[in-house]
Amino acid sequence: MELGLKGKKVILSGGSRGIGLAIVTKFLEEGAQVAFFARGQEGVDAAQESLSDKGVIYGAAVDAADHVAVRKWVAQAAMQLGGIDIVVNNTSASASVEWNEEAWRNSFEVDLMSAVTMSDAALPWLEKSAAAAVLQVATVTAFEHHAMSVSPSYGAIKAATVNHAAQLAQNWGEKGVRSNSISPGPIYIEGGAWQGIKENYFELYERDRLAHPSGRLGRAAEVANVAVFVCSNAANWINGENVVVDGGFTKRVGF
Repeated sequence: MELGLKGKKVILSGGSRGIGLAIVTKFLEEGAQVAFFARGQEGVDAAQESLSDKGVIYGAAVDAADHVAVRKWVAQAAMQLGGIDIVVNNTSASASVEWNEEAWRNSFEVDLMSAVTMSDAALPWLEKSAAAAVLQVATVTAFEHHAMSVSPSYGAIKAATVNHAAQLAQNWGEKGVRSNSISPGPIYIEGGAWQGIKENYFELYERDRLAHPSGRLGRAAEVANVAVFVCSNAANWINGENVVVDGGFTKRVGF
């Protein structure tokens, strides 16, 4: 299937590792140009170096909670790329395990308000694009409770990002901008959260592994494939949707 992404200009937050890095990789493989940011310079440099042979890529170290810096970076990325066609909001403060006010504030600033800021800042360029799309990377925890050790702010704030993405679909549709979200289930990444759960909380890991009909957790590349498709011209009639990518982990029936 031709996705029509060759030459498209993509900006993405949280792109130095995990699902974000997999999405960046897939966009580059499809011929898109990508600018991404992440908080740590070392991770940014490593990601950019590992992908430099795949196409045009620009990395930057930006704190997603610094919304002034995010807005400035969007303008810089637009200059580097020569415009913006696609925005992917992927960054998250999900690592917090504290059940306190600080965890809620971190999730609010990093997960929700950085997405609001990045999308709003990109709108002038999106309006000039013939293939404009915004994508929010959320989680199945946004709509279904899972007993986990992370802060309850994670699912609640991610639910807000899904709602925000749906609002953009309605409010920006007349501007030619599509907006969707995807909600991955548990994804196993080397060095990621689920490796830590497997090593330290094996009973919890096995419970969730066996909750998948296939008997395994998902892979970052499997989420990236869906993310890139939803942003592409091949999916230009998908708008305002939350696409679940969880291998059957959640048991609801979506009518």
